[in-house]
Amino acid sequence: MLAWASLHFAYREMSKLVDERLRTEAECSLSDMDVLNELACTPDHRLQMLDLADRLGVTRGGLTRIIDRLVERGWVGRDRPEHNRREVYAVITDDGARVVHQARVVYIRLLMDTLGTHLDDAALDEVATSMRKLHEALRDRQGEAASRPRTAEPRFAEQTRRGADEAAGP
Repeated sequence: MLAWASLHFAYREMSKLVDERLRTEAECSLSDMDVLNELACTPDHRLQMLDLADRLGVTRGGLTRIIDRLVERGWVGRDRPEHNRREVYAVITDDGARVVHQARVVYIRLLMDTLGTHLDDAALDEVATSMRKLHEALRDRQGEAASRPRTAEPRFAEQTRRGADEAAGP
């Protein structure tokens, strides 16, 4: 229970901090970044709305409100294929790609400033290994490993590592 409580409270505080910093420095929220990042990390920079809602763990109605806001800002477009007008895809725009790039810079810098300040490399590796193990076990338990598309997590994690290396310099 102590591990869960510690994770929960740390996640909550870190999420608030990330959201505040993104709003100030990248002019987007953490939920905006989550959507833009999922779209940016797909090969076609687009996802069917149902798949996107599933990947983000939000309801269709909740995602619709987020997408409406992003469409209004010009960061995402909606696409309905001619062959099936019932399908709706969210597509990241060039402006949205610029926003997610800037947000990643802010995000990575904040992670380095907070996690890197309070945890050494060994502790960070241990946390990452433990969380990956837990995540995989939970996905497997729910039968998602085979039935659900992968999220942008692995790709974003790699981009985060590269961004941290670039931010750290030679």
